[in-house]
Amino acid sequence: MNIDIVQLRGQVQANCDISDANYAGVFSLCGLLLRLRDLHKWERGMAPWEEPEPHVLLEWVDARETYWEEIASRNLQPISIAGAVFDPFEMDSINGLLRPHGLVYGAGYAVGMKPTFFLGEVKDSTVIGTIRIDRIEKELARDIFMTPAMRQGGQIFARQLPMLFFLWDQILESRPSAREPLAYALAEYGLEPETMRRNAGTQGPRLKEVAEAELDTWVYHEVGEVCEKGFEGEIWHEIVATYTNSPVEIFARVVKDLLADTHAQGLLGHIIRRRKKSSLGFYLAFMRPFMRAVFPEFRPAFDRFKTNTDWPQIEEVRKAGHDKAHRLAHALIRLHRTGAGDNTEAVRDRIISQLIEPLGIKGALREGERDDD
Repeated sequence: MNIDIVQLRGQVQANCDISDANYAGVFSLCGLLLRLRDLHKWERGMAPWEEPEPHVLLEWVDARETYWEEIASRNLQPISIAGAVFDPFEMDSINGLLRPHGLVYGAGYAVGMKPTFFLGEVKDSTVIGTIRIDRIEKELARDIFMTPAMRQGGQIFARQLPMLFFLWDQILESRPSAREPLAYALAEYGLEPETMRRNAGTQGPRLKEVAEAELDTWVYHEVGEVCEKGFEGEIWHEIVATYTNSPVEIFARVVKDLLADTHAQGLLGHIIRRRKKSSLGFYLAFMRPFMRAVFPEFRPAFDRFKTNTDWPQIEEVRKAGHDKAHRLAHALIRLHRTGAGDNTEAVRDRIISQLIEPLGIKGALREGERDDD
């Protein structure tokens, strides 16, 4: 079967653009601007550490917003491949045709139930148990939401370029609370954040080694999601869809992430087994405020670890985090189900007051938290 890659790329990119046009508002202003900058770089084949001229970027952003206004009323389009027509979320059927050609297609939902898609070239594939992991080298189409690892069922996509962009953005825009663990992690590779920022042209390319090595670890968050059963059936998707764009949605995503990370086969379990000090530092550096509030025990454990390299204590914290995540998941499910006959806003407010606010998180959605995935 012959596949017109140019036509296929155009179809996927069109849906990416339609999604962006309709869901850009789910991101904070700062998060949106950073994602636009990275999308601009990707379209022009620029490395993450290469910066466009400010006036060029501003003109591109203006043009992109105008384009979004023009296409915002369009619906997502079906994907046509060699005469066969598929719903854009029929990922498995589409990939059945693309894999023999070294291509892979991703489709799913991101924060705020934003549809997200990509089309890429497969570098290699591996299997962990029943889980297939495709490493994506070159991306042919993508939307504004870019994540290093993406899972659908038992399929995980490990995306090299998003990992590289993500790492550089963290170095460039790191929060004060992230600077120390970030420096700790990079030191394991002989790198120093401030030196990298000052000498981006020469130091930036060295980040490719880091991105490749850490992506191999990052996929274990997705492995943990496959193994974790804290949210039974479709209840998690039901909760997220019910409370979209609210603190409850973010809370549900954080609890689900913590369940995956702290599962024995998940991210922290893998880091502990492999004794990967760099990945332990990155884990803390990349923690968003909501996750730090839910899992505050990790920071002091890491601070002790820096002086004693005590892996068993990290294992104890992992287990405690997993138990806590299960308690929070069960409490969230209970409040959602017992309030099924009530007004959605009332149930949302009860979840906020009983589960979120006791963690020290205000009921209002904080700036920047909306970018959590």
